[in-house]
Amino acid sequence: MAGLNTSSVIAIGDLQGCYESLEGLLEQLPDTAPLIFMGDLVNRGPQSLETLRRVKELQESGRAQCLLGNHDLHLLAVAAGHGNVHRRDTITPILEAPDADELIGWLRRQKIAIYEAGALFVHAGVHPSWSLEDALKLAQEAESHLSGDGWKDYLKDMYGPSQWAPDLTGSERMRAIFNAFTRIRFVKEDGTLDFDTREGLAQAPAGLTPWFLRTDRRLLDQLIVIGHWSMLGLMLRPNLIAIDTGCLWGGSLTAIRMSDRRIFMERCPLWCEPSASKPAAK
Repeated sequence: MAGLNTSSVIAIGDLQGCYESLEGLLEQLPDTAPLIFMGDLVNRGPQSLETLRRVKELQESGRAQCLLGNHDLHLLAVAAGHGNVHRRDTITPILEAPDADELIGWLRRQKIAIYEAGALFVHAGVHPSWSLEDALKLAQEAESHLSGDGWKDYLKDMYGPSQWAPDLTGSERMRAIFNAFTRIRFVKEDGTLDFDTREGLAQAPAGLTPWFLRTDRRLLDQLIVIGHWSMLGLMLRPNLIAIDTGCLWGGSLTAIRMSDRRIFMERCPLWCEPSASKPAAK
C-alpha cells in the first residue's frame, strides 16, 4: 500500500461471494481510500467468482490488502485436492473458471494477519496465549508455506480439531495456526478452542468464553479487528472491532474507517437462511 494514507484505512467485513453488495458498498467509499478485506471473500453467496476477481483487481491496483478466512482456506484445500465441495458451496465456478490457476495462485499469497496503524487485523481472532510478536511471526510462517511450492502439503490435514503447542510441526502445526486465526470463537475453561458453538454471547453454553473476553489472554491492550462471527453483529469496543454483520444472511455488508471509526453499511439481500445454512467450513 505504498503511497497511500494508511491512517484512513477502511476495513470491509466478510463478502462471501456477495458481489452486488460489494459494488454497492464501494460506491459509498472514497475512491482512494486504502482497503483491508477481512477474509471470507468467497463461498455461500451467489457470485463467488466475480467477487474474487474484483477483490484481486483492487489488491493488484495497490488499493487493497486481503486477509484469508476459513472459507478462503476451504477453497484452497479443495483446489489442492484435500477437501470436498459441500452442497451449499458456491466455489465450483472458481475451480472451473479459465483463470482458476491464476485466482488460486493469487489467493494463496494473501495475508493471515495484518498489522496496520496500531491495529491487528485478523479474520476470526488470536489464540489467547499469543503475544503480538507471536501472532505476527506465526502468521508470516503460515503465509510463507501457503505461498510456497509445497503449499498443497500444508493443507492436506486442514480439517479437524487442534490445539496449539509451540512444538507442533508440518500440517498439524499449520492446522492449529489456521484454526486460531480463522475459526476461533469460544475457548473452553482448560484453554482448548471450541469450533462447534457459533451462537452469540448470550447463548453460549456454560464453560465457554469468547476468546476476546478471556482475562488471561496476552493481547488485552491491543486493538484487534475481526470479521467471521456474524452472530456478534457490529461490535465497537476500545480494543475490539467486529464487522461481520451477516451480509450473506440478509444483514448488511459493513466497513469501518479506522481513523474515526465511521461506519459504512450496504443492506444486502437474503442469500441463505441462517437457521438452515450455517456453513460447515465455519
